[in-house]
Amino acid sequence: MNSQLRFVMHPADEREFAAQVLADPAVLLIDGPRWQAAAPQTFRDLDAIRGNYCILWSPDDQAALQARYIAGCNDWYCESEYATVQFLRSEIFADGVLFEGRIAVATGSASAQAAQGVERRYKTLGRFVRKHYSNAVLRWCNPAMPFGPAVPGRSANPGKPDAQVWVGPHALQCLRDGGEQQQRCVKQSRNAVVEARLADSFSTAA
Repeated sequence: MNSQLRFVMHPADEREFAAQVLADPAVLLIDGPRWQAAAPQTFRDLDAIRGNYCILWSPDDQAALQARYIAGCNDWYCESEYATVQFLRSEIFADGVLFEGRIAVATGSASAQAAQGVERRYKTLGRFVRKHYSNAVLRWCNPAMPFGPAVPGRSANPGKPDAQVWVGPHALQCLRDGGEQQQRCVKQSRNAVVEARLADSFSTAA
């Protein structure tokens, strides 16, 4: 199974999502794919994860994760991500910007037992997001280009509401609270030019 679920989370959304993750007592959190030892340090508290990439792993799925030593960095790199759910966190917003995150799985190299457990966990988290979050509420645009419908040689700007991105309730409120004076947006990276804004913030002609 290769799948991902894109979302936008405010820190309050992330706390609620983490509570859902940790409702399963078998799940452990790992701070990214690069470790100081062959066996990663594990946590049961999202506050212990310093980076924006959190690995969700259950020893019930696969008893141990494999890692490859990288001499040039003097650290170890996880080679068993297929036995985990990859949680790329929405970065904390600044200057009115929220950053898109996602959960993803790629279980093609996993054993049948590991794949079954990882996929079940991923689907459970996906159901939680789809139940509590809203989709098709953002439209991507390039603010450096003219707004308008599609014409030969140029796509519409903004695009249609994006049904693939799920926005948490606190993130949605944060975006709405910006108002016209401080129009908040979503980006996929800090250096991205393209951004997403609330679909209802555009004029009906856009």
